[in-house]
Amino acid sequence: MPRHLEQVLAHAENQLAATGAKRPTEVLPVYKRFLKIEEHRLRLKHQAGGGGREICARRADLVDVLLRRVFDAATAAVRGENDDGPALALIAIGGYGRGELNPFSDVDVMVLHDGAAGKVSADIEQIVQQILYLLWDIGFKVGHSTRSLKEAIADANRDMQTKTAMLESRHLAGDAELTREFRELFRVKCVTGYEREYVEQRMQDQFSRHKKFGDSVYLQEPHIKSGCGGLRDYQNLLWMANFKEGALTTRHLVGKDWLSESDQRRIESAYDFLLRLRTDLHYLTGRGSDILHLNVQEQIARRLGYGANKSQLRMEELMHDYYEHARNIFRVTQRITEQFASGAATEGLLSLFSFLPLLRPETKRLGLFFIRNRQLNTDDRALFRKHPVEMMRVFELAQEHDVDLSPELADLLGRSLGRINRPYQYAKAPREIFETILSRKGKVGRALRLMHRTDFLGRYLPEFGQLTCLVQHEFLHRYTADEHTLVCIDKLDALCSTEDKKLIFYRRLFERLEDPLVLYLALLLHDTGKAVGARPHSEASAVFAQRVATRLQLSPEQRKSLILLVDHHLTLSNIAQQRNLDDPATVIEMANIVKDQKNLNALMLLTLADGQGTSAEAWSDWKESLVWQLFHATSQYLVDQQSYHEQTKIERDRLRREVAEKLPPDYAEEIEAHFDFMPDNYFRAFEPREIVDHLKLYRRFLENLSSQSDQPLAPAVSWEVCAEQGHTVVTFCTWERERLLAKIAGSFSVVPINILSADVFPRGDNVTFQIFHVCDLRGRAVTKAEDFQTVEATLRGALEKLEFVLAPLIAKARLEKRRLTQEIDFPTRIAVDNKAHPSYTLIQIQTPDRLGLLYDLLSCLDRAGVEIVLSRISTQNGAAIDTFYVCDRAMHGKITDAQRIGALQKELQTAALGA
Repeated sequence: MPRHLEQVLAHAENQLAATGAKRPTEVLPVYKRFLKIEEHRLRLKHQAGGGGREICARRADLVDVLLRRVFDAATAAVRGENDDGPALALIAIGGYGRGELNPFSDVDVMVLHDGAAGKVSADIEQIVQQILYLLWDIGFKVGHSTRSLKEAIADANRDMQTKTAMLESRHLAGDAELTREFRELFRVKCVTGYEREYVEQRMQDQFSRHKKFGDSVYLQEPHIKSGCGGLRDYQNLLWMANFKEGALTTRHLVGKDWLSESDQRRIESAYDFLLRLRTDLHYLTGRGSDILHLNVQEQIARRLGYGANKSQLRMEELMHDYYEHARNIFRVTQRITEQFASGAATEGLLSLFSFLPLLRPETKRLGLFFIRNRQLNTDDRALFRKHPVEMMRVFELAQEHDVDLSPELADLLGRSLGRINRPYQYAKAPREIFETILSRKGKVGRALRLMHRTDFLGRYLPEFGQLTCLVQHEFLHRYTADEHTLVCIDKLDALCSTEDKKLIFYRRLFERLEDPLVLYLALLLHDTGKAVGARPHSEASAVFAQRVATRLQLSPEQRKSLILLVDHHLTLSNIAQQRNLDDPATVIEMANIVKDQKNLNALMLLTLADGQGTSAEAWSDWKESLVWQLFHATSQYLVDQQSYHEQTKIERDRLRREVAEKLPPDYAEEIEAHFDFMPDNYFRAFEPREIVDHLKLYRRFLENLSSQSDQPLAPAVSWEVCAEQGHTVVTFCTWERERLLAKIAGSFSVVPINILSADVFPRGDNVTFQIFHVCDLRGRAVTKAEDFQTVEATLRGALEKLEFVLAPLIAKARLEKRRLTQEIDFPTRIAVDNKAHPSYTLIQIQTPDRLGLLYDLLSCLDRAGVEIVLSRISTQNGAAIDTFYVCDRAMHGKITDAQRIGALQKELQTAALGA
């Protein structure tokens, strides 16, 4: 008996023996005190470095001791000396039956009796109630059932999950002979003859589970239990194997060509690590948590003894270990599952699933390789020693014939990675094959994933290899750096066959692309600078791209394009979101970067793939519309610069004529005033139809002024829903007045509504047009009439009532939102730039988003005497990245005084943090 169990039993004898035959609920404080002391000992053991399996097993032992006492006490209290009732046994099932309990895991038990099916005697009901009430009162989350032998067998065959729970049953208390009879009957009636059905169900369950929890090992916030490479994958392997071998350990898989000893050591170590990690997550959160959220990773890393060093944050070290261990479980379990699924049992191989009919499909020869069961293999176990170039050929053949690597071939590759040395990386034959692989549109991602799965890709391109399991603690990224890169390439591949209307234009661009090699290589390398911690990482990535281009001997034109794409992979998106797209200078700057249409097309495709590969939230309809606007304007400039300049000149006469044609004659004076008083950038930004709408809105504003309304100064407001673009355009026409922009932003926050952009167009007669693009909290157009009314009513109150205060309303809305979403934590940065624009100062703000943030920022700018002429607001996934074009309100020029800029940055920092 283990030493710790002896101590628990001694403590139980000392504390619980005195309870005698009393009902458990009558001595609840005694049980609570016993459990509190033992739980404290377990926590101390965990904090001292106890292994995951060790702590979980000790906790299961503790619960065993407690339940046996409770069962005996409940049975004695109900039945007394009379034991004529049905035989009764208390059986642990599920994870508890396996002997593994994390601090807040469910305690799953089954009360088994030998009475008639469908009938539970009164004394059994009382015993069960006594046990459950005590467990609930102590604080356990209990999964329980009361079954006869016949019912237990029937339920197991009716439901796969129930069968799995019973597969790990373990006797706790009561009639041991009844438990033995159940286990023998279960094996005969629930396992024998059900092997194929059960294994197929478990495989389908694993497939569905992976899809549900992200379908990747490399998520930033992984699900420790059910995600890819999680605890459930390891357990699933054992459950399937148990149906043949009758044992629930990986030792029974070693030596049968299923698990090597090294594989077994790796997954056992990984499983222990995950259990320890889950234990600490439970202790930290005080509940049965399974998702490793970003906001707890730093705390858990510190609690588990990770120490920060100069190159890695503490939590990055933790997550790197997590990905390594989860990847080991995922790879091994996937390989064995694939062997089963393909029927890849060869002659002389003792198949784990030999009870299934042996498939003998046709074999297709491909030189030194052959394809069988849609898997590539070779007969020559010394092939890569004799012909190292064939290692690269493996992936070309797998790509060309759309097959996987057999487990044997993957293992052979893994043991041959040492041959990928510097001469191999520079050799002509592998290089040419690699370039061929990267030139096949729509088929690249799968081939690269095969390379990465075997660690070949990181050896051949060490620049990419540095990204393996690299954590990206950035607010929009969902994956590790290597997985993000491969997802980006998958997104590009998907364009070849997409029928999605939103992606058809990208598909056409991709179809016209003459040299996909450069684009795929750019995607493969675009984030490599993150491995060395460079900021901005794009510059370091471009240096690595230069190195790879030299090694692959790209042509001068290919090399230039590759470096440009890598160096500027964020430029198209950043300029589109942060700069004034109606300013010709912005378009000319973009054109000077890309140089020609080919590069622009490739950069557009890279921008899409990078955005989609970051997360679903990173590529919104609004962001996409801005990128397309910049793309089309830059294309126009590249085609004919002279024509572009002519078209972007302010043609007020032409616009005036077209607007006049669309309006009744009585608008003549208003048209003339509008064209005299509105600024130049207004006429670059809007088409005649939109100007007509603004004039109609202006008339509504004037009519309201001259009416007998009790609110003559209320703004005129229009709402235009653009559902397909994912936003709503809201236009306000009113008098210029103090803190107008801030009050409008505050009114949106009350609903709450996200602001995507805010443009201010002051007329020379003190009338102003404020035009907002907004969406709801899920990134969709705002469509509800009650939301429109709330914004307008709130704004009227803020503008017309001196006693009206927005802050409490925003605080209330913030409280409501907090119940639905979790705010994130990342650094707040305030940058002031006087070089990007000839006339205005640019203020760029990055900070965690919160309701009322824009209201606070605008109020701060207003107090500082700063006038906003244009803004780019980006609010996504808990992050706000805002850019304001501003000038000094008094002088109408740039803000250049260094002391004033420093003070402004401090005030904005305070406002951003809500201090």
